[in-house]
Amino acid sequence: MQHSRKSKSSIFFLIVALMAFSACAPAAVTAAEPAEAAAAVPGEFAALKFTDSVGREVVINAPPARIVSLAPSITESLYAIGAGDLLVGRTDFCDYPEEAAALPSVGGFDASTISIETILALEPDLVIGGSIYQADLAESLAKAGIPVFIMEPRTVEEIMSSLQTLGKVTNHAAEANAVAADMQQRIDAVSKIVDTIPQDKRQTVFYEVWADPYMTTSNQTYIGELISMAGGVNIFGDLKEDYPTISAEEIIARDPQVILGPSNHADQLTGDAIAGREGWSNIAAVKNQRVYIVDGNIVSRTGPRVVDALEDMAKYLYPDQFGGQP
Repeated sequence: MQHSRKSKSSIFFLIVALMAFSACAPAAVTAAEPAEAAAAVPGEFAALKFTDSVGREVVINAPPARIVSLAPSITESLYAIGAGDLLVGRTDFCDYPEEAAALPSVGGFDASTISIETILALEPDLVIGGSIYQADLAESLAKAGIPVFIMEPRTVEEIMSSLQTLGKVTNHAAEANAVAADMQQRIDAVSKIVDTIPQDKRQTVFYEVWADPYMTTSNQTYIGELISMAGGVNIFGDLKEDYPTISAEEIIARDPQVILGPSNHADQLTGDAIAGREGWSNIAAVKNQRVYIVDGNIVSRTGPRVVDALEDMAKYLYPDQFGGQP
């Protein structure tokens, strides 16, 4: 299927906007990593200097007391490490945990939907973004005198590292380290079982991000990484783009044993919807009714719940080994 560069770019940005805050955000830049930190007595704040996901140098000299989050992943992560009480603002899409809904909203995805005026009125001493597409907004806030940085991790390891960075920034380092350690323990438990499955017995997987045009994920993304960690073989894992568009003919030819997709796309992965796709009845996953929906708010947000998505994927791929489907 051929599309003009302009058309493909427009479709991609639309899907990025949808995925970033309601389901599947493609991670494109390394998450913030502390570059240096002063030694501190446990419980005391250590000044931080690091580079964020858009290459901006960030210096945090004191723990923030009023934070505005510009992404569900940031909101979830702050609550997970016990820093949720520092939040004074969120986006329309920050719906987890439930108490986040009580916070005032500053808008949606980018500068056209996020209100700088609302952010300024909340008098934050820190704004944290979760997407490289918010870079211009971050610059505008910085010019207005608001400290701001962006964290968009690309890998599961970077997600845990980002949690620990947020812990240091908010003076909740011990809590963040505990969350990261729990994530690693659960990942190790999945890996221990997956390691017993021979390579030639591993399930081939097609992950459907979108259907018009067909869009999937390669192994360049953390969603692709999750598939591999769950013991799946991504049939388009070798492609160079993070979220490439492919043709129906390519999907049929590669004949995946399992089809996965996020819940925001569930209406396109029903039995009736797939039955209407020419040639799809011959795909092993369709013939064997192995088409599964993964919670989009979990699989696509770069927070601690990605491990829930990993465990669910493993149960879909290998229900016998992982105690049944979720």
